[in-house]
Amino acid sequence: MTNHRIEFVFGEVNDQLKRELRAFWGQHGNAYQEELRSFRIASRNSDGLKQMDLLKKTIPRQPAAISRDQIGAINGVVFVVLRELEASRDLGSHAYFQRMYIIPGYRQPRLANQLFRTFLEGFDREVGKRDHRAKVLLSENINPGLQKASMRRYFAPLGFQMLGGNQLGGEIWVRKLKTHFSF
Repeated sequence: MTNHRIEFVFGEVNDQLKRELRAFWGQHGNAYQEELRSFRIASRNSDGLKQMDLLKKTIPRQPAAISRDQIGAINGVVFVVLRELEASRDLGSHAYFQRMYIIPGYRQPRLANQLFRTFLEGFDREVGKRDHRAKVLLSENINPGLQKASMRRYFAPLGFQMLGGNQLGGEIWVRKLKTHFSF
């Protein structure tokens, strides 16, 4: 399980990859949603972080990076959603909101780190593919097992700052994005 191929795919999703992603979510989507529900229940009001309501409107999610196992099947996905923000947060009108899901049998810190870093490097590099209205990347850490000092030390060197918590019990981290607007 150590041979993984990680690809940055934001803005490059062809028909074949769409089919693979539909099959991935068809097989693992319910488990992903159930895991989110269990994290929300476990996290709710657990640490007293300032609760924030950042989001107004969601635009459909886009895959940004994928991991494939040794036979080429997708075993992990980083996806982003462009969202309209509440103006009161002073983060701009829009933000990209990022989440990552790795199939439980493949979860290991090394894979998660490589997948997340590939996503960040590609997302930074491909500024022209991103919506210029998004000035920040938001990442939610909803897993209570990962809400500890070691994760805070992990996020900070990657350019993230803790913004607070949300009503679902997750930690919200923010990272400024370079933007580019062209006609």
